[in-house]
Formats: sequence, C-alpha cells, structure tokens
Amino acid sequence: MIIISIVVTFIAIIATVVFGYLQIVVPFIKKEVRWSRKFPFIESTEVPVIRRRKKKKKHSKWLIAVTAVAVAVVIVVLFRVLLLQAADLPRKPIAVMQFKNLTGDAQYDYLCEAIPNLLITNLEQSERLQVMTWERMHDLLKQLDKEDLEMIDEETGFELCRMDEVNTIVTGSFTKAGDLFVTDIKILDVSSKNLLKTAHSKGEGVASILKVQVDKLSRDIAKNANLFERTVASTKMQVMEVTTNSMDAYNYFIRGREDFEKHYYDDARRFLVKAIEIDTAFASAYFYLAMSNYYLRDDEACDKALEKSKILSSRVTEKERLYIEMEYVDIIEGDREKYYYAIQQLVRKYPKEKRVYLNMEIMYRDQELYNKAIDACKKALELDPNYADAWNKLGYNYSYIGDYAMAIECLKRYASLSPGDANPFDSMGDIYFAAGQIDEALAQYKEAIFVKPDFVTSMGKSVYLYALREDYVQAMKQLDSSIVIAPSTTIRVNAYCQKAYYRFLLGDFDRALVDLDTAEALLELSEYPKRAKVYVNWIRSWICYDQLDFKSSFDYVKKSHALLGKIPLYAIWCNYYFGLIEVEQKEFDSAYTRLTSIKSLLPDVHLQVLYDLLYAEVLLACDSLDRIIETGKRISEFKNDGYQILNGTRKFSISIMI
Repeated sequence: MIIISIVVTFIAIIATVVFGYLQIVVPFIKKEVRWSRKFPFIESTEVPVIRRRKKKKKHSKWLIAVTAVAVAVVIVVLFRVLLLQAADLPRKPIAVMQFKNLTGDAQYDYLCEAIPNLLITNLEQSERLQVMTWERMHDLLKQLDKEDLEMIDEETGFELCRMDEVNTIVTGSFTKAGDLFVTDIKILDVSSKNLLKTAHSKGEGVASILKVQVDKLSRDIAKNANLFERTVASTKMQVMEVTTNSMDAYNYFIRGREDFEKHYYDDARRFLVKAIEIDTAFASAYFYLAMSNYYLRDDEACDKALEKSKILSSRVTEKERLYIEMEYVDIIEGDREKYYYAIQQLVRKYPKEKRVYLNMEIMYRDQELYNKAIDACKKALELDPNYADAWNKLGYNYSYIGDYAMAIECLKRYASLSPGDANPFDSMGDIYFAAGQIDEALAQYKEAIFVKPDFVTSMGKSVYLYALREDYVQAMKQLDSSIVIAPSTTIRVNAYCQKAYYRFLLGDFDRALVDLDTAEALLELSEYPKRAKVYVNWIRSWICYDQLDFKSSFDYVKKSHALLGKIPLYAIWCNYYFGLIEVEQKEFDSAYTRLTSIKSLLPDVHLQVLYDLLYAEVLLACDSLDRIIETGKRISEFKNDGYQILNGTRKFSISIMI
C-alpha cells in the first residue's frame, strides 16, 4: 500500500504541473493573457471591438490561485495518507543478543546483559519496531533445551530469530582501554546472514554507556531498520529518560527483575530496594517493588511503591507505562473497567507479550467467562509452550468449569516445567479443595511445605483445612511455624489474627485478645499498618458482639471504616457488620440504610452474598418468613471460591478469617 501511495502521489503532482502549464504558461507565451493589477489574477490582452459596443472582455481568471491551492491540497492530502498507511504497517521485528565482554575483566560481565537490555528498552520506544524481549528470548531457549546457556552464540541467536519470525538481529561486544569503554555492534539480516551495518560508540568510564553510548547505538539501529526512524530517533532514543542514571542501580534492577520472574519475591525486593536507594527516581524499580510487595501481601507497601511508580511513569517506556496504569487502576483505584481497557490496550499494541494474556485470563475469569479465560491461557502457550504460569492458570480455569481431570493434567505439566518448585503442589491442593477432596488437598499442601519449608502460602491454606476439620491444635502449630518464617510483618500479623480468630471460635476470648495485642504491637513497628489494623479491629468487634457489648463492637467497626471505608471492598464489609449490630439493637431503619449502601457498591465488588445475609437477618428479626426462604435460596446458590479464598489474595484476604 505504501508503494501504491507513492506512485499515486507522483502521478498527481505530474498531472497538476501539466495542467498548470497548459492553463497558465501557454497563454502567457502566446501573449493571450497578462498580469492584472490584482495579483495573482490575470486578464485577457484582447483588443475590444468598438462597433459591437461591448465592454472589453476580461478574463479575470483565478487559475494561478486555484492551481496553487490544488497542488498544495493534493500533496498534503496524499502525503498524510502516505504517513497514515505507514503508521498502520506492522512493527518491524528485531532482536538484540547478549554482548561479548572483551575487556578480559570478569567484573564487567554484568554488562553482557545490561547493555542489550538497555538497547531493548530504548528500541521499544519506537513505533516502528517490535523488539524481542529478554524474557521472550529465554522462553525460546527453553524450547531448544538451552535455558542454562550462559552465552548465546551467533548461530543460536539466528535460530531464536527464525523461531520468532524476526528478520533483523543485533550482536555486539565491548572492550576497554584505560578508562575508555568502546562498544561495537553488528546488524545482520537473519535469512541471508549478511551484514547490514556496523556501528560503534565510546566514552569515558562505565557511566558513558548509559549517558551516551546506548542512545547513539539505538539511533544507528533504528535508522537502519526503517527510514521513518530517521526523523524521530533523535528525540525518542534517550535511555536515561526511561530507566536510570546509574549503572549500579540498573544492575540491581536486573537482578531484582530476574528474581521476580522466578517468584522469589523476597529476594527481588532486596535488590529492588538497593536500586531505589541509588536512584530514587527509578520508576521501573518502584513498579517491580510494588508487585513484589503485592505477592508478599505487604499491601500498603505495595500501594506506596505503586503510587510512586505512577508519579514517575513518564520515565518509562510506553509498554511499562501501560503495565503501571493497568495495575494502578486495579490495585489502587479498584476500577475493573479501566483495568480491562488497559489489558486490551496492551494486547493490541504488544500481541507477542505473553504475560498480558494472563491478565486477559483474569479479566475473563472475573466475568465468569471461563472458556474465554481458557482461550487466553492457550494464546499465551502458543507464544511459549513451556510457559509454566499459563499451564497453572489453565488448570485453575478447567476446575472452574468442573473439569477436574483436565485441571490436574495441566498442573502435572506445570510441575514438570517447575522441578523443585513448591507452587505446583500448592496449586494441586487448591484443585482438590475445589473438588471437595479435603484430605488430598491437605496432602498436597504438606508436600509443598516439605519442598520449601518457608512456603507460607501453603502453610496458610493447611491451617484453614486443619481448622475446617476442627483440628485446632495442629492449626495453631502451623500458625506458630508461619510466624517464625514469615517474610513480612503483614503475614506475621495475619497469622496472629488467625490465631485470635480460632481462639474466638473456641470461646477463649482472653487468649484471643492477647494474640490481638501482639499483632498490634507488631503493627507499631510497621510502616504500613492500615489494612492489618482493620483485621484486628474486626476480630475485636466480633468478640464484643458475642459478649453482647454492641457499643464497643460498633466502635471497632467504625475505626476500621475510618481507615479504609473509601475502598468499596472494605466499605461493604463494614456496612455488613454495622447492619448486624443494628439488627441486634432493633435499629431496623439503620440496618436498611446499610443494605442500600451495600447495594450501591455491588457493581464494583462481587459480594452479593453479604447483602443477602444481612437482608435475611433483617427479615428474620421482622418475622418475614416467606421472604427469608426466597433470600435463603439465593444464599444457597452462592459459589464459594475456596481456592481463591485460601490463596489469601488481596481481593479475598479478609475471607481467610471468616
């Protein structure tokens, strides 16, 4: 299409020039017309015939003006069409391989990955290039059974490109003479292996790689890859504007990101904190720190880091900005519509980004469109057949539609791709739990703990199952173990809250209050106490409620509402508790007001069951037996997402204790 547009534009310009020549230039040559006093108009040079008593015939033609405008309009319109068609062209695929360290000094080995990662980040800013990510490269290496390859040789690089339909590859090396660092690159055509271009850059010290060299090399690569880059490369290829100003910070960031990908969130957090200590404006490091804290259940630490990454999001690439926006609207704003829109944007702009298809899985699962969620997982697996997380999610979705046999098969594949990992056993336990096989589920959680003794996720779930079997002694022992090995204050506080809750169920109110005092003492040492304080206040409220101290019970819920009542999820629970207390005090008008408040928030949070439970309590107190039966039928149809509750994720974390 772009070639056709060029041809059409050329023909139109030629036709316009010929038209202008015939209409204006030729009459001038023949002296049939001349300039009028009202330039740029012309008039005829004919001598009037007097005997006809007619006025001099004027040809006040607008030919020059019309022709000039016509030429301009044709050129502008067609040129814009040309540019729009160019913008619709698919991105040109390109890959950047590991660089070779020719300095002879092993302390610079980290640059073998750091330099290509920086180049990838810079090139991703281009609207014309589709850059193979570092993660995608490792996915392809797994398919070749070469995931442990320390250095990707040139031949393997070509093979990776052919597998991913990439037609341009960049290889490189760096060396050092005194303080002078020199970086060289080669740009090669994958199909012919012909050299397309070479380029090099140099500067004083390692810092010059970030400050000068990566930007220059990025522009050289982009210019070679596509002619349209010639006009934009100089303004878009500035890597320090979208990463960091410190190579040390970037090195810590890479290590933290790698640990994050392995689900080693505590290790990832340590490296990312170091990166931020060096560069306090490192937006990408804040984002990965936020997500590490999210999975470690440090909710408020997650919020703080995510807020910071959002403020600094102008300092990341477009893809990273979309990821930040997606998680921000979900975690901070709780706006699922915006979250879904952000996912769709990512899929549209980065169709080879396998991770985003698992976000699509979340979107469809939230809407109970499980077959579409399964398709999203399969799409991720088309990009990477060995994508362990996709097999894991696929297994869960088969369980949602009741196909537990297929779910187990998917998780077996997940386990084969994650040898020595505790999480496959944990997931298997969730599926057995969903199928109602409590003993089998507990056995899987025990296996996960055996593989990784500090795997607190399975510990929390096994505690729940012990309690479900009324084996509170074993539940307490497991909680004591999780308190010892907990990687975060939040998890430790939650464990004490669970202990308090089980003591409360057993009627041991005094020891329950001691556990809550311990939890609150830990919160004094925490920078992010709000959510944990909410849990503590709720359990205190339940204890007071059972002791018929409704005023104190109401006050504790009120404290929780003051902390997080603006968040729909917490607002619903608080209104539910308020309503229960008001029913006991015969304040039915107030209880109906709570129902109205819950109803208004239900589009944002799927907790219809709480509305129905409170409504049933009101009806029971008012002796409306027929309406109670109708409401009870709705409650009985409620599907308890047991494995999601057990996961203790942000959305269901409260349910762990109720």
